[in-house]
Amino acid sequence: MKVNLLIISILLFPSLGIALPKPNIVHIMVDDLGWQDIASHKIDGDAVYETPNLDRLTRMGRRFTEAYSPSPVCAPSRVSFLRGQYPANTGVYSVTGGQLPRPHQSKIPLIPPHYLYGLPVEEPMIPEVLKRAGYFSGHVGKWHAGGKHRGYPFPTDQGFDFGFLEKNGGPLIYNDSELWNPQDGRKNSFGGAWQPIVPHRLAGFATDSPDDPFQLDTDGRPFDKPTELAVGFIRKHKDKPFFLNFCPFWVHGPIATRDKKRLEYYCKKMGVPFPSDPGSLNAGVPGHSNPYYASMVDSLDWSIGKVVTYLEQTNDPRNPGHKLIDNTYVIIDSDNGGWKGSQHEPVTDNRPLRGGKMNNYEGGLRIPFIIRGPKVPAGSTCDTPINLIDLYPTFMEMTGLPADPTLKLDGCNILPLIEGKSDQVIRADGKVRDTLFWFYPMESHMAVVMRQDGWKLVNNLGVGYGGKWSDVENKELVELFRIKKDDQGSADLAEQKNLADQFPDIRDAMLKEMDEFLSNAKVSMPYRNINGPKVTQAEKQAHPQILHLGTDKDQVWATFESGKNKTTIREAHLLYTLNPQEFDKTRGHREEWLKAPARISDGKVEASMPPGATHAVFCMRDENGFLITSEPLPDFQEAPYGSSKDSSFLTNGYAYKPGIYALIELGKAAISNAKKQKLRVSGLQNALKTAEKQYQKEKIEVIECSDAIRSLRSEIRKLKNLPQSRHYTINRFPAEPLF
Repeated sequence: MKVNLLIISILLFPSLGIALPKPNIVHIMVDDLGWQDIASHKIDGDAVYETPNLDRLTRMGRRFTEAYSPSPVCAPSRVSFLRGQYPANTGVYSVTGGQLPRPHQSKIPLIPPHYLYGLPVEEPMIPEVLKRAGYFSGHVGKWHAGGKHRGYPFPTDQGFDFGFLEKNGGPLIYNDSELWNPQDGRKNSFGGAWQPIVPHRLAGFATDSPDDPFQLDTDGRPFDKPTELAVGFIRKHKDKPFFLNFCPFWVHGPIATRDKKRLEYYCKKMGVPFPSDPGSLNAGVPGHSNPYYASMVDSLDWSIGKVVTYLEQTNDPRNPGHKLIDNTYVIIDSDNGGWKGSQHEPVTDNRPLRGGKMNNYEGGLRIPFIIRGPKVPAGSTCDTPINLIDLYPTFMEMTGLPADPTLKLDGCNILPLIEGKSDQVIRADGKVRDTLFWFYPMESHMAVVMRQDGWKLVNNLGVGYGGKWSDVENKELVELFRIKKDDQGSADLAEQKNLADQFPDIRDAMLKEMDEFLSNAKVSMPYRNINGPKVTQAEKQAHPQILHLGTDKDQVWATFESGKNKTTIREAHLLYTLNPQEFDKTRGHREEWLKAPARISDGKVEASMPPGATHAVFCMRDENGFLITSEPLPDFQEAPYGSSKDSSFLTNGYAYKPGIYALIELGKAAISNAKKQKLRVSGLQNALKTAEKQYQKEKIEVIECSDAIRSLRSEIRKLKNLPQSRHYTINRFPAEPLF
């Protein structure tokens, strides 16, 4: 009887100070969903894609019309969401990080800087903070926030209780065999119904055969494992406050579908014949004209509908008399704007917005954003600009956690906007936020962007227009657009009218603030290319050349030309890799280059090789901004990304010996400490002897060196109570038996 009275008091008299159950959070980040891809959000013309579940969520929740992704591409946006910081501060700028800086063409004017592939495990992500409030967290679907793609650190290393990981060098599996055990049967395709179809996109339509891993359900929908995992996670953990980060692989390419019924439907709706070959479709036709993509959006909507329906139909064990949906925030957003496709085949159309994925115009950055949950006004809209980095502090507020300045978040708590109590974003210092920043130093649209009130400044750095590097010659480098209507004029959503010269005071003030942001963030700016256009003969003559490379034990250095006729080296660092092609069972697919400090003196740059590093290159910037590397590197036309590993380009690379020496010294220190604690070190001693033999050999034996490094790393790591076992370089890729 007392329990019943307590339940009644909680339900009927929350004002008495009795705590209500903490809300659940289901965050659904779609891959590449465009601002105009949801039917009920369509501005121009009739909707082509049909999204009844997303339309219903829009009616039942609140839509933010000016929501932004942190980046025009996926990986930096996903990292920024999980970390609550701009890409400029996370250090993850784009999707192909962790490689040596090389020009994409020999004559390109700028070279992207080195940047991280994913966030280091030490950085506090959302689920780690939510643990403080007692939350159980799960990640389902696309990750792309670790080291190399599919690489460490995995979701379970970053605070998620449930997620996927790589085991025994095999495929990606989930860490809860009740939800996904690869031995259970045929329906274990990691990417679900999105999984790329081979040999071509007309070869894999799902059937109703029991042997089909994508067997059609009673509604004629292909089986989708990620959707089932998302629902399964909620089903299993609904008795506790949970955070689910569900990241469907839809609607990213390859543009295809296993749902023949929907493809036939959209072909008919668009007035095109059902394709007889897998080639291009509707080339050059503008608008929402791709039936494959339409089918993918349709499937995505169905998947989200299954998750939401489960929440609506399931009793909440923590909130008797209510369904789970009553105490769950459901957020729908996208990691970047919609992909427009190519001239050979359109994908989607973001108009009236300009551009799409991979550029910094509104079509690449503005995303759909819907939220439904407690106290969220149904059928409402908010026109205040927000960014996905705002969700970190907002989730903290939702779950009752106090603000924590040590987290150094760039995002702001937007719960008052979500609940319709405010139309202003308030920063941690109490001031109204009126500015957002983007930093994307990549070839597709190399730019720094700033939105302030209704103005948007695009500071084009000089690369990436229409796929032709020659377009750089005629491009306006600074663009100022009025993208929101105010007293001075109408909105230019399409970013067609550059007002930079018409409003020089606004332009210059924003440029100054942009420079301050970049300086505070300590970003790595693009390098100038000494072989690029408009480089003067005087600049080439003053450009220092590398003279000599040298090593001694774990010290590496390069000497270069210096003196009054040569430019001064302003900055330098050492880029090193721990995992060349010969080093692990993935044949080098994990090769990732990391940054270490370097010291500059007159005519010389030097550094200490990190323990276990196999190759390294010095990267320097002179006073004119030109890149200087200790060895020449090929451009991407000569050596395309993915075709070969960066370590294979090097003739020297300080290969193996300095890194194995440093690892030996780390091993010796570990033995000394272990003996003090009376720990067994026989395995470490044997590994150390093998490594020392390899170091003493005059000629490097690559396979033997790799085996010795791998073994010594492993033995040091086994002594978990020693500081040497926690050294960064021996833990960057800890999954055995790969290392």
